[in-house]
Amino acid sequence: MFERLHKILYPHWLQLQQQTAANPRLRWMLWGVLYIFLLYVALSLGEWRAEQQQAISQLQRTAQKLEQLESQTEWPERLVAEQQTGKQLSERLWKAPSAGLAEADLQNYLREQIINYSGEGFRLRLAPTETLILGEQTLFKVTAEISALIQTTQIDALTKSLSEGKRTLVVERFSYSPQRSGQFGLLVTAYFLAVEEVAGAVDATP
Repeated sequence: MFERLHKILYPHWLQLQQQTAANPRLRWMLWGVLYIFLLYVALSLGEWRAEQQQAISQLQRTAQKLEQLESQTEWPERLVAEQQTGKQLSERLWKAPSAGLAEADLQNYLREQIINYSGEGFRLRLAPTETLILGEQTLFKVTAEISALIQTTQIDALTKSLSEGKRTLVVERFSYSPQRSGQFGLLVTAYFLAVEEVAGAVDATP
C-alpha cells in the first residue's frame, strides 16, 4: 500500500521541487505557509496547556475546600442551632387556618391595643392579603393601616406593647400629628402560618 502511494506521490513531489527551484516566489510562499501552520500549532498548544493548568488549579482549590469542610467538627452543633432558630422563628409567627380568620385576628388585636391605651376614633383599612408558599409551609401576609386619636403620653407604651408582643408585628410606617388633635397612624404587617383548625380555635394571641 505504501509502495503504491509512494509511486503516485513521488512524481508530484519531483514536480514541486522543480517548480520551487525555478520560482523563488513560490518557494518563499511555501515557507510562509509552513511558518503560519507551525505558529498556529504552537498557539493552540499554548492555549490547551493554559486551559489544562486552569482546570487543574480549580480542582486543587475544590479539593482544598472539601478537605477543610471534612476537617470541621461543628456540623452537628450548627444543625442543632439552625433547628432551634427555625423553631423560635416559627413560634413568633401568628397562626390561622385561613386568610379571612387571619385578617379578623389582626383587626381584633389592633383594636384591643388602641382601646387599652385610651385611643379613640379607631379606623382600620386592610390591604389585599397575600398567600406565600415557603417550602412546605403556607403563610398569609396581612397588612393593615390604622389610625386613632391617642394622647402623647400613651404613644411610647403602645408602641412598646406592639413591638414586644408574643407574635411578630412589623411596623412599616409610623405617623403622629399633634396639630390634628393627636392623630396617630401605623402601617403594620403580620405573617400568619396556615394551620389546621383544632377544637374550633387557633391561638393567635400576640
